[in-house]
Amino acid sequence: MKEDLLHYIWRYSLYDTTSLQTTAGEPVQIIRPGLYNTDAGADFSNARIRIGDTLLAGNIEIHVHQRDWYAHGHDHDAAYNNVILHVVYDTDTTPTLLQNGQPVAVLSLKNHISNTLLQRYDLLKGSLDKIPCAGLIKTLPPDTSLASFYDRLVIERLQGKVAVVETMLQQSHNDWDQVAWQMLATYYGGTVNKQPFQRLAASLPLNIVHKHRADAKQIAALLYGQAGMLEAEHDDEYPRSLRREYTYLRKLHSLQPLQLHEWKFFRVRPASFPTVKIAQLAALLVGEPHLFSGLLGCGDMKALHSFFEVDIGPYWHDHYQFDKPSGKGATSIGHMLTDIVVINAVVPLLFAYGRYKGDEKLCQRALDMLYEVAAEDNAIIRMWDGLGIPARTANDTQALLQLRNEYCLNGRCLQCQIGHQLLNTKA
Repeated sequence: MKEDLLHYIWRYSLYDTTSLQTTAGEPVQIIRPGLYNTDAGADFSNARIRIGDTLLAGNIEIHVHQRDWYAHGHDHDAAYNNVILHVVYDTDTTPTLLQNGQPVAVLSLKNHISNTLLQRYDLLKGSLDKIPCAGLIKTLPPDTSLASFYDRLVIERLQGKVAVVETMLQQSHNDWDQVAWQMLATYYGGTVNKQPFQRLAASLPLNIVHKHRADAKQIAALLYGQAGMLEAEHDDEYPRSLRREYTYLRKLHSLQPLQLHEWKFFRVRPASFPTVKIAQLAALLVGEPHLFSGLLGCGDMKALHSFFEVDIGPYWHDHYQFDKPSGKGATSIGHMLTDIVVINAVVPLLFAYGRYKGDEKLCQRALDMLYEVAAEDNAIIRMWDGLGIPARTANDTQALLQLRNEYCLNGRCLQCQIGHQLLNTKA
């Protein structure tokens, strides 16, 4: 028995409430189990119980072993003098005494908890599956609804991304365009090149880009130069011309480029090579000088797809890398990457701005976008689908990613609605 499980059982009354008795043999009626307290003090506050003919109001303290009362020093802590019941799993002969010397009634739940609940908890905690409840999840009732839980998970996941936006805002002195630039660039890189794209955007302030936005070649030179891709000699005239531009711009703005080895091409599809993604970013910067206001003006996914549709220039129509012509080249960002950028950059940006401005409609608009985007396809989502929990939209996939990463991997089955449904039985 673990104390967090005992807390959970008490909180949701997952025990047989008939024939409850204190260790002294007095009948106990639980009128109100109290409010769960995660701060200092007793585990549950404002409880209401009846012991014999006496009605009591106060706090409840819970331990696996009755002796833990003393191991935790509660007998010397006046803050526990308002405890009206000591709930335990195992009892002993030592009475529970308050700091003021008064005895506290003790209730053992050991014989009041169903074996089914304990067996299922042991299965969850001992599971070696990537999703701990994989062996039990198909026993959920077919009408089980996870919609409200999904909403909570999506907000939890979004809060982490909003925190990144807020940190960038502080660093940029509330420059929303600069933050938009950094967020968009980060997710253009996909999973493999996310970090170097993030560093690339951070190394190139948008105010420098704005000074040269009238010249598409200079914008491209700034990005490729900062990426460290113009350090070597090239065969084709296009990268050679970019190098000449960058040599001047680097000195003008005292720029320090990244190292070429930071970029990964291995096991990346040619259309997703960082050279291609940089071309797309450069074209976006030329066409949209004010990134954030441009994103704010996109009312739906159709408008967002149009926002990211850019002409990356003739060189890339038959190239994926410098000096390596191919029969086919890159074109636009594509709907799949647009969806990734919307989920991970646009939605957090709009939600953060809505919160910053106190605009609930904008926050809701950001959340609604997740219902407009198709479900993501990755190994985690396929795992859930294999367990009979399919995803229809990005809202579902974001919830399921949060569930797997923050609950399943951390053994938080007792905070999970699926775990709750599986354990919530008195059979």
